[in-house]
Amino acid sequence: MFPGEISFLQALEGIRSEVLNKIFEFVTMFGEETLLIVFIAVFYFVIDKKLARRIFFITASSLGVNGIVKNFAKVPRPFASGEVTCVRPDTATGYSFPSGHTQCATTWTNAFAVHLKKWWMTVIAVVLTLAVGFSRMYLGAHYPSDVIVGTVIGLLFAVFGNIAYDRIENKNILHAIVVLAYTPFIFVFLFNSPNKLYADFYKLYGMLVGYLFAVMLDDKYVDMKCDGPIWKRFIRVIISIVAVLAVKEGLKLVFVFSSVELMLIFSAVRYFFVMFVMLGLCPLLFKKIKI
Repeated sequence: MFPGEISFLQALEGIRSEVLNKIFEFVTMFGEETLLIVFIAVFYFVIDKKLARRIFFITASSLGVNGIVKNFAKVPRPFASGEVTCVRPDTATGYSFPSGHTQCATTWTNAFAVHLKKWWMTVIAVVLTLAVGFSRMYLGAHYPSDVIVGTVIGLLFAVFGNIAYDRIENKNILHAIVVLAYTPFIFVFLFNSPNKLYADFYKLYGMLVGYLFAVMLDDKYVDMKCDGPIWKRFIRVIISIVAVLAVKEGLKLVFVFSSVELMLIFSAVRYFFVMFVMLGLCPLLFKKIKI
């Protein structure tokens, strides 16, 4: 935290209103896991499976680094000091530096822009990057330095993630390298106190592993195509999202533990199934029932 950051957040707190709160609560969702999962499902089943894979993998890899940096830096949230308040604090889990929402939105929008090389996508990426970053400060969830660093890391992943994805022909090897690189931190963070603040990293790790196995299943046994009538493709989206929500919320009811360590492990397991069901089992089902 640098001098003047709290004063800046207090100034933003002074302009809050019910209308602005609702606007920026909506804007901040562009950096959240739920919207990312829905977006990936729509793109995966309706538009372009390979591009959906690219964007998800680059974004998930970026968020893995975000979690590692956060959990070593251990910077408290600005509202923890009591000098500012936070709107919708349920979106402000874990440590503060760097901003995960900002980094997520920056990565996926700019990864699209870098890959597509279209001016209109670049404009969208810039607008959403700035809007989500500002929303995190306006809502009192992050310091300006959190947002700046999250933006920089997101941009680096958007550029160099695309380069790596283009240059490494065997994508499963690339996926496995990233998963293996993040695996040691599962053990490093497990018994660090307060370990409940590391939950986001375990969710992300579970999603990456689930994605890895789902892609291998699809490549070997399914080879799903984004073809057929548009109504069929949207049926796939609806079924996959319903299946994901059932798995995500159903396992949440089952995996109830008093031990934080077990909670973290099964959080990773739960999100493994979220991605494996959506991108692995659902395409297999669609192939069997011919939709």
